[in-house]
Amino acid sequence: MKRLLALSVLMMGCGGGSELSDELSSTAQEVRLDATVGLEGVARGTRGATFCDYKLYPTLPVTQAPAFIERDRMYMAAQPGVLFKYLPLSLPTASDPYLYSGGRYLVDTVKHAEQYAHWVINQYQLDGVQFSQRPYFVHTECTAYSVIGLKDFKDLRSTHHVMRTERFELPEGDHRGYLESRWGQVQLEAQARGMSSVWLVYNARARKAAFVYTLEHGAQEDATVPDFATLSRLESAPSLGARFARRGWVKTQDVTQFIWGLWFRFSPGDQGPPTLWPNAPALPVPFSGDGLCLVSAGESHQNSPSDCPPACGNGLPDAGETSVNCPGDVRDI
Repeated sequence: MKRLLALSVLMMGCGGGSELSDELSSTAQEVRLDATVGLEGVARGTRGATFCDYKLYPTLPVTQAPAFIERDRMYMAAQPGVLFKYLPLSLPTASDPYLYSGGRYLVDTVKHAEQYAHWVINQYQLDGVQFSQRPYFVHTECTAYSVIGLKDFKDLRSTHHVMRTERFELPEGDHRGYLESRWGQVQLEAQARGMSSVWLVYNARARKAAFVYTLEHGAQEDATVPDFATLSRLESAPSLGARFARRGWVKTQDVTQFIWGLWFRFSPGDQGPPTLWPNAPALPVPFSGDGLCLVSAGESHQNSPSDCPPACGNGLPDAGETSVNCPGDVRDI
């Protein structure tokens, strides 16, 4: 699998999605949603998810990509109920020059997942430009789901590097009971394969079900080069949703991507958990001098004066701060 190593800036978010109910059957209420190892509470009680996929023109400079992503994070992660996001990335190939990204979000309730999706695509504006109208988007797609189950087998902070998403279109009818009854088998299979995590989600009205499962790096000699070997290993592995395909469910997506970033709930002043960049340094990360003060990552006026005004991080708009250099304090929206 030959890949081009050229990268471009990505701006993340989502929109769309059909209205779902937060009501769960008695069977679903018995599904235990485990907290992420080492990050207690990220997943506990999660009922909603939003999956977004974007096709992007490779038009903006590579080195600024993480700073733009982090600025968006401070608005997106502050929306009601947003708890966590995988930020996927597919690199260009010789036959396909586009970038593919989006988000796999965990949200506390399905209602909040839908509200978030609507807000991003219809209401979120930054610097006077609506998110969905940013010039590098070719195509966007987004769906809200209810969570059947999710499980982390390995520590989120160090062992989630590549991810695969499988999505199925379902026939008419209510398939929640079937999915719930198979969740235990899905977990066991994912764990037996050495996966780092697995999610199973469902949208009854849109007649969709989807998996996300992740894998950690294998042995790799050069950490400055993307780990295509692990990406290829996950991509070529047997489908975790094979039993669903045998039921006649139509697979409409099967994509394997790098996990570029993982982020969490926003805290004022950007005082919450920092974004994790599990494929660094092979993929770009924020840096001192990129113009954005990342308090959560440990940046301050003392160690990064070109990025951080003196009081950035106190949650208040102070002299010298703008929504560009200190979005944790200065909120445009």
